[in-house]
Amino acid sequence: MAGAGSPGPTTEAGGEGGVFRWRRRGGRSVPTARVCGAHGSLASLREASSAARPYHGGVNDSSLDPSGDPPADPAPAVTADPDPVAPVTDDATEPDGHLAVDAEPDAEPAAGPWDPPQDTDAEPADDTDRPRGVRRQNRAALAGTVALLVVLAVGGGILIGRGTTPAAGDAFATSGPAASALPSDGARLGRADAKVTIDYWADFQCPYCSKFARDVIPQLESRIADGTVALVHRDFAFIGSESVDAAVAVRCAGEEGKYWPMHNAVYAAQAGENQGGFAPAKLAQIASSVGLDPAKFSACIASRAPLVGVLDDTAAGVRAGVVSTPTIDVNGNRFLGVSDVAKFLAAIDAAAAGASPAPLPTAAPAADPWAGTVTNGREAGGPTAPVTVELWMDYQSKDSAAVAKTLEPELRTRVASGAIRVVQRDLALLGDESVVASSMVRCVARQGGPAWFVHDILSVSAQGAGAGIYTPDNLLRLASRLGLDVKALDTCLADPTVAADTKAETAQGTALGLTAGPSVVIRVGDREVGRFSGALDTAKVLAAIDAAK
Repeated sequence: MAGAGSPGPTTEAGGEGGVFRWRRRGGRSVPTARVCGAHGSLASLREASSAARPYHGGVNDSSLDPSGDPPADPAPAVTADPDPVAPVTDDATEPDGHLAVDAEPDAEPAAGPWDPPQDTDAEPADDTDRPRGVRRQNRAALAGTVALLVVLAVGGGILIGRGTTPAAGDAFATSGPAASALPSDGARLGRADAKVTIDYWADFQCPYCSKFARDVIPQLESRIADGTVALVHRDFAFIGSESVDAAVAVRCAGEEGKYWPMHNAVYAAQAGENQGGFAPAKLAQIASSVGLDPAKFSACIASRAPLVGVLDDTAAGVRAGVVSTPTIDVNGNRFLGVSDVAKFLAAIDAAAAGASPAPLPTAAPAADPWAGTVTNGREAGGPTAPVTVELWMDYQSKDSAAVAKTLEPELRTRVASGAIRVVQRDLALLGDESVVASSMVRCVARQGGPAWFVHDILSVSAQGAGAGIYTPDNLLRLASRLGLDVKALDTCLADPTVAADTKAETAQGTALGLTAGPSVVIRVGDREVGRFSGALDTAKVLAAIDAAK
């Protein structure tokens, strides 16, 4: 511990440094690494991870291990079982049950009957003998922590695997359940007192969801009509921003009593993933085609409630262990796509006859690096620790990435030994987005969620002031992929007292003379013994912490 004759606080400052690499491809910026077979614009940010690994607690596209260094380029291939313990009936999944992650391929696949006309990503070399439903099934990404930058840069689409569009002439006709006299209420097709309720998790950009709607739902109509079955469409909007927009549009149709006609019409209008098929003007045209009132539809699209509902449903899917679309849950039987309709119908009939339901799979915990550390909201470690380390954060500062990636792993070891206590502080100096990001961390802490995990995600995602990343809508998209309570977070982010608390703490920091985040202030009791700001030198920060004992 520093004594009375010790030198004053250590000070270090530096500018921001970038942590992500991008290059141009096809007129757009894309990361330099990507998951094998993934959607064309989605990537694993290798510089934000120490290893690419499957993750079964959320829908993610990057593998952030804040404790690690960037792996060598190119990243090695990684495969893992999607969920070795889940009781799953998977009639359309890959025979080997693996998801592959590797460096970006340049080869393009040969065109096939289910391939879209636009260019797509290369299939694995050993994929040719698999059924086409196996090759093309959409997969939610299960790898590590979300790198929020990718979520927002490509409109929120996250997946491993690929989706394709059925060939021309194979579109879903709108004369299905929408045109029948089947009872419905919003997203439920069937009676509220039906003997069996089937949850049907789907993404409106997923072609196999369209195939399920076209080929399988009509075979349920007699069971729906006689009260045996109710089918509930659950949004699992993970392919991209157009997935969310389409789901919002279908919910808006539901407010006019036309959920299922819009459901069918949207599937019929698929035009490739995030290719503009569900742009606002196109969705308005589809709405008009099913007889929606243009003014009511426009007002609904502009409202916030349908978006929050879509994201909250997606979060519920994450918590329920959904990893691909379509996923259909029947009384404890989980079908990942339905290639054996007879088996599917048999499961329904068994449920209607009173068969005891089996527990459905649930999500495994997220790969949270703070999971083994004692935390209490925005604090980590016990209050009796002799040294307190304050992390004054501005989440728009690109220098914040070093806090999550290199400093905090070392801090966790010292927290575990009882040597230090670590406290998050807000230093939201770079503008409104800094305030919103800090408010998000506060809101996650309020609901007892993984505040330190979210703090790390935001830290490594920064692209500087005014990048348009940290908006409430975008942060709710992140929350949906982490399986958090989206509705509660939306309410919290709209609470003006949360932003006021962030600004008040920022004022405390500036009163201390802190002018840039991240800043680290080291205290022994009430006495400051060290201070660092900007581009942190982790070794010097740790040396000052250890010398303060």
